[in-house]
Amino acid sequence: MTAYRNVLKSIVMIAAIVQISCMTTPITVTASTTPVQDKKISADHGRVQGSHRAWAVLGLWMVGRPDIDKAIQDALKQKGGDALINVTCYERTSWFFFVSSHQVVVEGNAVSLEKENPDAGKDKRDEKLKRKK
Repeated sequence: MTAYRNVLKSIVMIAAIVQISCMTTPITVTASTTPVQDKKISADHGRVQGSHRAWAVLGLWMVGRPDIDKAIQDALKQKGGDALINVTCYERTSWFFFVSSHQVVVEGNAVSLEKENPDAGKDKRDEKLKRKK
C-alpha cells in the first residue's frame, strides 16, 4: 500500500511539473522602433524593458492580446525618451495547469531625439530643388 502511494505521489508531482512550465520565443531584433535616419540622438537614457501580458484559458480563449506597441510605451515610460534603439523583442509563455500567460517583452536603449525645426526641413528641400535646376 505504501509503495502504491509513493508511485501515485510521484505521478502527481511529474504531472504538476509538466503542467507548470515556461517557454521563451524570440520575435525580432531591430535597430530602432522609429526611423532615426537624418535625426540626431540628443540623450541616451540607458537600457529599459517593457512588457504587455494577456491570459488564456485552456490555450483556446484568450483575454485580450499581447501588444508590442503597449510594451514599447511601457519601456519608454520608465526613463522617458522618444524611441528605442538596439531593440530585442521576445514572447514568454507560461502555463499554470489550465491557464496560460502570454507576455511580449521589449528591451532596448531609450533615447531622446533632437527636435527638428520645421522651417529647417523646408530650407533643405529648397536647396535640393535649386541644385537640380
